Amino acid sequence: MGKTLFIIRHARSRQAEAGQKDLDRILASEGLQQATRLGAYIYNKYTEISGILCSNAKRAIQTAEQIADQINYDIEMIVSDEDLYEASVRIIINKVCEFNNDWNEVIIVGHNPVVSYFVEHITGHYFDGMAEGGMVKISFDVDEWTEVSTANASFEYYVSPDDYVTDNQ
Repeated sequence: MGKTLFIIRHARSRQAEAGQKDLDRILASEGLQQATRLGAYIYNKYTEISGILCSNAKRAIQTAEQIADQINYDIEMIVSDEDLYEASVRIIINKVCEFNNDWNEVIIVGHNPVVSYFVEHITGHYFDGMAEGGMVKISFDVDEWTEVSTANASFEYYVSPDDYVTDNQ
């Protein structure tokens, strides 16, 4: 059957206020709109999202929640993981290998530059990094997440916020 991974960079966030921790930055109004539109885009293409994993940064959680709301995914089931906040490519690979094998289509919401580095590493596909609210679809020709590697990963496509704006907006 194969596995599918959607790597998402959190949507546009507000600048840090004086004394505010980076973890506590929230989405800007534009970011909330981006995340909502991306969720609608995902819903229209993929209705079988099995899991959502995100960084514990507020902006990543908000992005995941907006997407979950659009795809009718139970927000309580989103896994917020502090290891994804300042992750390395190796940490993301380890997280993917730990996914439940009943999950076939999974979303990870994280941060640049590591989400872009992960995509480049696992697929061998180079691009100029992900925009805020951007998403990459990667498919793996495997039956179990522990089998995920550079040998079985395929870069399917990248969408930026400009790509999923609907005509009526």
